[in-house]
Amino acid sequence: MQTRLPETLLATAAGQEADRILRSCVHCGFCTATCPTYQLLGDELDSPRGRIYLIKQMLEGNEPGSHTRLHLDRCLTCRACETTCPSGVNYHRLLDIGREELDRRLPRPAAERLLQRALRLVLPYPRRFRPLLGLGRGFARLLPSGLRHKLPPAQAVPAWPTVTHSRRMLALAGCVQSVATPATNAVTARVLDRLGIQLIEAPAAGCCGAMSHHFAAADEARAMMRRNIDAWWADIEQGAEARAIVNSGVRRDQAALLLSSMSLSTSTPSLNFTPSMTFAR
Repeated sequence: MQTRLPETLLATAAGQEADRILRSCVHCGFCTATCPTYQLLGDELDSPRGRIYLIKQMLEGNEPGSHTRLHLDRCLTCRACETTCPSGVNYHRLLDIGREELDRRLPRPAAERLLQRALRLVLPYPRRFRPLLGLGRGFARLLPSGLRHKLPPAQAVPAWPTVTHSRRMLALAGCVQSVATPATNAVTARVLDRLGIQLIEAPAAGCCGAMSHHFAAADEARAMMRRNIDAWWADIEQGAEARAIVNSGVRRDQAALLLSSMSLSTSTPSLNFTPSMTFAR
């Protein structure tokens, strides 16, 4: 794909990265076959190829509008499109750059900014979200049907295995999942126990930062990622093999995001993690 990004943008690391990604796209459209929003809506602008064109136009100097935000917001960042792209287009990273640039050039309305801020202040923090979820369940009958049916039912949490194993794996325990579906990690621990692997949680770890990152709050997201790395580091040095990802929010490209703004605490010497193992719910 031919690009004409302004020199001022090409002088930045993000601009150079966006230019490389845009030039790797060959417009083939294979991505549309695996894009859930395109399959559901049938709108080219709700496909990865369409969003690439919207981002390209914006980065080249065209003024973005509310339609640009609508179609970029609809992307789930599931990255299914990347699995079918013959050119290896790094779509999710281009989307990150596009969303940050869009928020810079076209700030959201005050009501949307307030809603996003409220979500970022509540959902990543189990102690804040738990009483609100309990309140919602208590008054579920008074809620609109569309919202009532989205409330996760209360779960009984099975006991964690007490047997220790030489092989250990880390689980993320600090996100909204620990409140909405608290049995998930415990059930995963029982499965891994049968395989001779001990699942452990780091008490100081928290939200992975995905929500803040998707809302273009990049610095906030990186701070959450750094905190988790520091919380996990002692276990990693003691031989923890991987992270068991049992939710859909954890980003597979955290190292790349952090390396773009490297500033870990002095206790964390590197980012040489063993691969994550994903368990789909």
